[in-house]
Amino acid sequence: MLIPFSKYHGTGNDFVMIDNRALGLELSQSQIAQLCNRRFGVGADGLILLQTQESTVQMVYFNSDGAPSSMCGNGGRCFVDFAQNLNALRDSGEFLAVDGMHEFKMAGKLVSLKMGDVPSIEHIGENVYLDTGSPHYVTMVDDVLSIDLINDARKVRYNDRFAAEGTNVNFVEMMDGLTHIRTYERGVEDETLSCGTGATACAIAMHHLGHVSETEVPIKVLGGKVSVSFKPQADGSYTNIWLTGPTAHVFDGTIELPA
Repeated sequence: MLIPFSKYHGTGNDFVMIDNRALGLELSQSQIAQLCNRRFGVGADGLILLQTQESTVQMVYFNSDGAPSSMCGNGGRCFVDFAQNLNALRDSGEFLAVDGMHEFKMAGKLVSLKMGDVPSIEHIGENVYLDTGSPHYVTMVDDVLSIDLINDARKVRYNDRFAAEGTNVNFVEMMDGLTHIRTYERGVEDETLSCGTGATACAIAMHHLGHVSETEVPIKVLGGKVSVSFKPQADGSYTNIWLTGPTAHVFDGTIELPA
């Protein structure tokens, strides 16, 4: 069976997108993993299905290992672009994701996505742990571009606390007036060029720790730049969180559905 798909990326975080409204696909974990495989499939950090639940447009996201995942910020931004190109969404509105409804605004190829509130931030030594739709561990480093990211991240991702559920691991450095980050993503089990929930987590963590005072934080990822705005509350929580950045439609194609 030939499956039509589109390829999108948000600052290098790339996704296979399928309009599943008419197809009604129920893909296995191994099929999704093969579609996302960079040698034997299309190649992507994740797969996203566009579906409807009653009259509501729904984003269904899977990591590249084929497992269902928590919220993906860049995936959500690319989903808006994809759905808008299919006339399934307008330039602003909302859609349903795994963690509930998300508002969005689109201006050209800049897509702003409202993220869930962050009710609390946990300190783990000098590092912080928070949930921005997906769990993120954030640590400051002196030279973010030269760290042994995979080795250092896996010491956290597979430690006694996080091994079962997993966590994304972010390394942060202030440089040239920008918050520079690199992210190891669970489910991908590797570094990605960008991570939307990771950028959100790092922006909030830097504000929480007093490294930035602004409530709109520009973030430099390996794949480009995004920005995160938020409203800090007196009780230490964060609300009205928006992730903004560019998206790109890379190509369309068809692929034989793996057995």
